[in-house]
Amino acid sequence: MIGLLPSLNRFWRRDPPGYQPGATLNRLVNNLHPYACERLAASQLRLTLPQGPVIEVCEQVQSLFLAHIVTHRFRLQGRTACAEPLVLRVMAGGWLRRRGVIYRTNARHDGAQRLLAALHRYPQIGATLAQLDFRRATLALNEGNWTLDIEHFAASEVVSRLPAGRRYLRLVAEQRRLLLSSFLMINQLMEKCDE
Repeated sequence: MIGLLPSLNRFWRRDPPGYQPGATLNRLVNNLHPYACERLAASQLRLTLPQGPVIEVCEQVQSLFLAHIVTHRFRLQGRTACAEPLVLRVMAGGWLRRRGVIYRTNARHDGAQRLLAALHRYPQIGATLAQLDFRRATLALNEGNWTLDIEHFAASEVVSRLPAGRRYLRLVAEQRRLLLSSFLMINQLMEKCDE
């Protein structure tokens, strides 16, 4: 019985049928033109912005019944003077219509309060995030490092086996601008927090 566990584990962790690692990432590279993209692996690339920050893009696949979804996680990392651990979730406000963004964290220490105050002091960050069509956005601080992860609704592909079909949701120019602006503004905010 114990010998079956590794086999079952491999079975559940395998890629869904029809998934082609890197195929959706190739389409995303076209949407990111004219920015410099460097392929690191089949499902990972590095996007270098002219202002300096380097964003890692990683392809992720999620299995569904007779289908799968390929999404991309955009990640920017940096150093910070804040030592307390913190995970800040960014959520779209409003149930039916967008009403800005809401910042949520379970951390109650002074560093969390300072970060929330800084985000409210620069409302253009919230206004940009409110226009961005994101599935998930998280800012995490841990041991002197910060990481911003954004998973966009676009730049994704839905692959169905019954009926057979593929549909790629491209990252349009306006959403690309908002996405990259969000990363640049958070990067500047974190640099100011260190001062």
